[in-house]
Amino acid sequence: MATPYYEQDGITIWHGDCREILPTLSGVNLVVTSPPYNQMSVVTGKASGMWGRTAGGVGFVREWAANGYADNKDEAAYQIEQNEVGRLLSAACADDASLFYNHQLRWRDGVCLHPVQWFHPEGWRMRQEIIWDRGGGMMFNARMFVRFDERILWFTRGDSWKWNQTSVGFSTVWRLARMQQQNGKVHPVEYPVEIPTRAIMATTDAGDIVLDPYCGGGTTLVAAKLEGRRAIGIEMEERYCEIAAKRLAQGVLAFD
Repeated sequence: MATPYYEQDGITIWHGDCREILPTLSGVNLVVTSPPYNQMSVVTGKASGMWGRTAGGVGFVREWAANGYADNKDEAAYQIEQNEVGRLLSAACADDASLFYNHQLRWRDGVCLHPVQWFHPEGWRMRQEIIWDRGGGMMFNARMFVRFDERILWFTRGDSWKWNQTSVGFSTVWRLARMQQQNGKVHPVEYPVEIPTRAIMATTDAGDIVLDPYCGGGTTLVAAKLEGRRAIGIEMEERYCEIAAKRLAQGVLAFD
């Protein structure tokens, strides 16, 4: 197996395709991740209204094109791939592990696709749906209520799972503002560190292993380090491996 891109203080980053690296892992206690949403074919259409402003949707699309991923797959193939990754995650996890899967409602040919409808990974049981209230949105040109939310699906691996009862007050609505860009270097769809932190606090113990197979700029890994957990991140794009490694080495929450 290749040498890790970064390995220090119980945190490891692998540069590569998670489908190739996951079969080599075992004993993971928690997965917190947000995969690419397969949205570029939708958001790159003709822009209008707020979406057409440089500071709005167009700005996001430009940032994504410059710093994001190839995120324009056949939808059926995308769903098959995501469920395959879910199966591989299950095989890499301990029996009492949890999976927190951040995704969103999407529309194809006027049909709403809820992740609950198509993400049914083998080896996992859905425990709960959490609403992430981002406190804002950009799609004011759509003929519907502007979407301020994303979804976090919590799955458990077996008949029992780790749970810290002091976390019950987080509730099923997490009102957390999305991270803002800083000097144009932020991952275009980075989620706030509080998301993995809450999952870690609720479902792991000190020293447990936290995994993010789409680790991007390393927010899940930073949260794990701050909470005294070990962590593994897998990332396809080397530039994000570099950003994550720098954040971990410097012990910083935000990008610089």
